[in-house]
Amino acid sequence: MSIDNYAQFNNEIHRQMDALKQTHYSISKEYQTYEFDNIQNEDLHDRFAIKYKNIVFDCQMNLPSSEKQKKTLFVIFSGSRNDGDPVPVFKRWSYYPFCDGYVLNIADPLLSIHRNLKLGWYYGTKNESYIEYISVIIKKIQSLLGIEEKDLFLFGSSGGGYVALHLSYYLNNATHIALNPQISIKDYKHILGFCRTLNLSLEDKDPLRRNETVDIICEKIKTNRFFIIQNMNDEEHCKKQLFPLMKKLNVDKLAYGMNQVNENMLVWVYDLNGGHSAQGDQVIFSYIVYMAERFASDNFRLLSFEDFLFKNVSYIWKDRRQY
Repeated sequence: MSIDNYAQFNNEIHRQMDALKQTHYSISKEYQTYEFDNIQNEDLHDRFAIKYKNIVFDCQMNLPSSEKQKKTLFVIFSGSRNDGDPVPVFKRWSYYPFCDGYVLNIADPLLSIHRNLKLGWYYGTKNESYIEYISVIIKKIQSLLGIEEKDLFLFGSSGGGYVALHLSYYLNNATHIALNPQISIKDYKHILGFCRTLNLSLEDKDPLRRNETVDIICEKIKTNRFFIIQNMNDEEHCKKQLFPLMKKLNVDKLAYGMNQVNENMLVWVYDLNGGHSAQGDQVIFSYIVYMAERFASDNFRLLSFEDFLFKNVSYIWKDRRQY
């Protein structure tokens, strides 16, 4: 925008500022469902669905704006849905402009199958893991797009964070990003309604290991990268989700801001009033993407400047929320 006309310049700058937090988007109601074995590269755009093992996985995909963009694949998973949310649910889809590669959002089939559920964790049935099926779909799409596993990023918050972390069971060398996640879903306070709906008990031994995510992370931390972002104001998820994982990894201290607690694990600690629901927006997500991509680079070490930066971002985040 030319600086010759102040009024036009000012209007354009404000338009660009508003575009940084784009929350309005549309998802087409028209889409094609493909059998898993028949899906082709040219089918991977906008709204589509993939049928695998007789389960329909609704997808929304955004392509890079140019061939020059880094060839990465971000996969986003939804958490809980609110009353009135349309099904399928594509939560956090407005985040796609902040990813510099392919962006895929996969809806939870359980929320379409059981309309009374608010949160399904992509769990599946007693004998079927929908997370396992999703891992097969992701690998297929990776292959079609020519994406290496080191350039694969899985992201979710709350229940979607559980999925992003648990997928490490089926993948190697990927980056798993979780914001205020349930890590052990059997310890979640609202789990009983879910168990009644699916007629199962999470206390029973699950051969698919869906109730052993803490152990799986400890096993896969040698090959995969984990990036957890946690609000310290969310007491329940700190005590019942994050802290047990940290203790299992022999981590007994965390600092405000960014922590590299292991060669392959980062923990970003922030503090916002609002507890579990205080999970940031697209602007905060852009910092998550920055650090996730840095984390996936060869021989990563957290720089002293980045430690300083994320302490300040955490403080500004709290200040924005407050005022």
